[in-house]
Formats: sequence, structure tokens, C-alpha cells
Amino acid sequence: MNKIVLLLFLFVFSVLKQTAGQGQMAVYNTDSLAALLPTLSDSEDKIELLNNLAVAFRESDPDKALYYSRQALSIATQLQSIPSCAVTNKVMGEIFESKHNYQPSINYYLISIKHYKTLDDKNELAVLYNKLGHIYITNHYDYDQGMVYFNQALEYAGLTGNQKEMATSYNSIGGIYYYRNDLDKAYNYFRDALKIREEIGDESGIAASLNNIGEIHRLKGDFNKALDFYNQAIKINETIRHDKYLSVNYLNLGLIYATRPDTFKARDYFTRSIALNKLNHDTVSLIHGMTELGNFYLKQVNYDAAIQVFDTVLMLSRLTSDLNGQRDASHGLSVAFDGKGNTRRAFDMFREYTRLNDSLFVKTKADQLDELQSRFELNLKEKEIELKDNEIALLQREQKLYHFRQLLLVLSLLLVIIATILVYSKLQSKHKKNKLMMEQEAALSKARQELMEIELRNKTNDLTNVALHLVEKNKFLHELKSELKSLRNAPVEKREELIKGLALNVQQNINLQKDLEDFQSHIDEVNTAFYRKLKTRFPGLTKNEEHLCAMLRLNLSSKEIAAINNITVRAVEMGRYRLRKKFNIPAALSISDFLQEL
Repeated sequence: MNKIVLLLFLFVFSVLKQTAGQGQMAVYNTDSLAALLPTLSDSEDKIELLNNLAVAFRESDPDKALYYSRQALSIATQLQSIPSCAVTNKVMGEIFESKHNYQPSINYYLISIKHYKTLDDKNELAVLYNKLGHIYITNHYDYDQGMVYFNQALEYAGLTGNQKEMATSYNSIGGIYYYRNDLDKAYNYFRDALKIREEIGDESGIAASLNNIGEIHRLKGDFNKALDFYNQAIKINETIRHDKYLSVNYLNLGLIYATRPDTFKARDYFTRSIALNKLNHDTVSLIHGMTELGNFYLKQVNYDAAIQVFDTVLMLSRLTSDLNGQRDASHGLSVAFDGKGNTRRAFDMFREYTRLNDSLFVKTKADQLDELQSRFELNLKEKEIELKDNEIALLQREQKLYHFRQLLLVLSLLLVIIATILVYSKLQSKHKKNKLMMEQEAALSKARQELMEIELRNKTNDLTNVALHLVEKNKFLHELKSELKSLRNAPVEKREELIKGLALNVQQNINLQKDLEDFQSHIDEVNTAFYRKLKTRFPGLTKNEEHLCAMLRLNLSSKEIAAINNITVRAVEMGRYRLRKKFNIPAALSISDFLQEL
């Protein structure tokens, strides 16, 4: 065990030094390509060369890749070449995705999609929609939007018979159902992907699908079937030397053997997975594998080994700014120190875990809002570009009319007729210009209104999240009340330790009243228009009844409303009953649907 941990610590300090002697031939080739740049004028050939350089440096030096790709995009924009703009924006998106900077990646992929739609390139559209969907599900932005993108990819791939992208779409849709714990649907899509990959002989894809199907069996508790699929995947990955997928297979085998008495095999497979990740400098997978190893040691009550592993995970996560890894390591250290009786360190690490968990929640919400805002800003920019194009077209028409008038004026014999034609043409042009400008302004106004509605829905979703948070806090207080009652029966020598634990939990949840006040204030802010309509139709409602209507409009259950307001479920049901009578709602219509239609 000590040797393993020592190797992991050495990896942290040596990983950045091991690339000095690698890729010398690739550097030579890219240097040769870069030497050709000054000999080329701004053209399609130069754009292609710049994009090739960007792709070559995408993994080893993303900043240099961006430098070349931005040059390519500048020239492509200057030349107004739609094919070059499509390719370059796609390369830019791939570079930002490799840097884990996903918001710019999404934007460049969307711009590339716009160009490929103009070119009617369905194969590239299938690839790009799969890339977008992958970003959405791997970063937990929005599984519903990810599903939309994968279905679009599946549609375009089906139109062109691109079986590889069809298999990718099936596999990814299965992944969404896997994340949603709908294992039966996930299994069906994984099987569809496997069938296509077997037909086209995609060995790497076959191994991935076999691993995914094994995961379904593992989660269902059918470990023997899971082992069979994992071993099939391992055999293929060992043959084609796909170390990244092989490390995943080993990790999954470790998770299975961790549930069995033979813990040596579990530790062996965890160690194999970690070794492959170190070899490939895959820090993200390394952090995940080491976290699972630390959790394994916790289950074995080997707290010293767990502390050593989680310390390494925490160090790696901080070096790579991986908040998820820092959170998981802090939680594991808190449990390990608590098991060793070091209450102070356990408390410090639990407090760090709570802080990181809150930071991740805020970051996820911010990323989701940024993504929505970027998507609508992109639509607004497109409409503004259309307006400018129309203005340019109108100016060109007016310029042509001006030259036409000059020509007609030279023909003095037809002066009266020409003057009449010019006046009529000018009035017609002005009328069309005004009409077109009004239509474009109306379209822009509609887009802005849609953006405001999206922001309002986001606030409503935030209300629901806060409500559920308050429900959990009230639940905690009820549990705390039960624990306090049981404290009197605890032995005297254990009361002090129990009291410290209760004090720690109370400190974590002490701001309930403030949360409730903030929640009520947030409800009032979001539902201002709703309250106005409610008072207009039902002026006799009390303030409490108005608040109850707002919470029912959020589709909160009676139990959740009771928990938020610290009242009984019966009291909430009585309130709902009185509201139904006041509103005279038919029995077939729910009160929540009635309030949402106001």
C-alpha cells in the first residue's frame, strides 16, 4: 500500500516533466508546415494549412492551436468563404472543448452548424450535433437539450446512412437514460449502438458498448453478467491497445469485486486502472479512479490508507482546479478522520466539503444561465446581422436609382415622364423600406420578449430549487428533534460526543428562518404579475392564501408546502380545499393547473 501511495505522490510532481522528450517528430512536421505560411497569400489554401496546424497542436499546445485557428477564421471571414468558415468554427469549438472551456465551444459549434446548414452538409451536421449533445450531458447542463441535439444528430445521420454517427447517437441517448436511472431504456439504446458497431466493425465502439451494457447489469446487481461483458470489452481493448477505455473496464471490475469477500482483486483492478491513467497523463480519470480506491479503503475501515489516497486526490484536484475532485476528496477525508477519532480534522474537512458543494451548485446554475443567455444572444446577433444586410441592400438599390435618375435627366425630351416615374419609384422604395424596417424591428422585439420569458422561467426554477432546499432543512430539524429526545437515554460518557455532533449539524442548518424569508421575498418578486391577476379575479383572498397559491403554482406537493411553512399537511390540505371552493374549480381540474392558466 505504501509503495502505491508513494508512486501516486511522485506522479503529481513528475507528470509535467515527462512530456519533454515526446512528440519530436510531430514538432518537426508542424514546424515544416508553419514555415510554409509566409509563402502563401490569404486564400483557401492558407486557411486549410492554418486549420491543420491548429488540429496538430490541439492536444499538446491549445493556446498555439487557438493562435492558428483565429488566423484561419479571420481570413475565412474576410474572404466570405462559407465552407472555410464552417470548418474553422468547428476546429475552434474542438479546441475550446479540449481545454474544458465549454461555453465558447458551444458557441463555435452553433456557428459552424449555421454554415453547414447553408451548405446542406448532413454528415457534418450529424457530427456537430453529437458533439453538442456530448458537452451537455457530460457537464450536466441540460439533459433535455442534450436529448434534442442527439435526436437531431440521429436524424441527419439517418438521412445520409452514416452508421458510425447513428451508433454514437444511440449510445449517447442511452447515456442520458443511464444518468436518469432509467436502466431498461438505457440498455435498449446501448444494444442498438452495439448492433450497428458490430455491423461496421468498429472495435473501439464495440468495446465501449460492451462496457456500457456491463454497467447496466452491475447497477441491477447481476454481477456475473456484468463481469462477462466487462471481460469481453477488456479483451478487445487489450488487442487494440485502447488504454483509456481499458482503464474504465478495470475500474468497473474493481467496483464489482469491492462488493465481494475477495478484496485483493478489487484493489488490484483499482491499481491497474490508476496505473493506466498515470501512463496516459489522464488526470481527470486518475482523480476518479483514486476516489473510488479511497472509498474502497473507507469500506474496509482502513482509514490510514484512505487518508493517504484522498490527500493525493485533493492535491491533484487543486493543481487542475477540479472542484468535483476537491469536494469528493474533502468528504472522504472527513469520513476517514472521523473514523480515526480526529473530530477536529473531520470537522474542518466536512466544512470544506460543504463549501465546495455549494460552490459547485452555484457554478452549475451560473453555467446553465450563461448557456441560455449565449444561445439567445447568438439569435439576437443573427437578427441584427440580417437587419444590417437588408439596410445594405436598400442602400445599393437607392444608389442604382440615383444613377438611373441621372441618366433619365439627360434625356430632356422625356423630362416630364421621367420625373413622374422617379417620384413614383422613390415613394414605392420608401414605403417598402419602412415596411421592411418595421417587420425587422418587430422580429427583434419578439426575440427580446422570448429572452425575458426564459429568464422568468429560470427564476421560477430557482424558486423550486430553494423550496426543495427548505424542505430538506425542515426535515433535518425534525430529525434533530428526535435525536435530542433520544439523547437523554444515551450513556453519560457518550453524551458529550453526541452533543458535539448535533452542534455541528445545527451549525450547518442554522439559517433556516433567513432562507424562508428569502424564499418568501423571492416568491413575491417573481409572482408580482400573478398576484395582480389573482387580486383582480378574487379580491377576498388573504395574504396567506396568496402565498399558498404561489407555491401551488410551482407544483409543490402538500407535504413540501407543509415542510416549508412548518405546518401540518392537514392544514395545507384544508387551505387547498378552501381555495377550490373560493375559485369554484371543477373536480376534474387540479388546482395547480388552474393557477398556472391564470
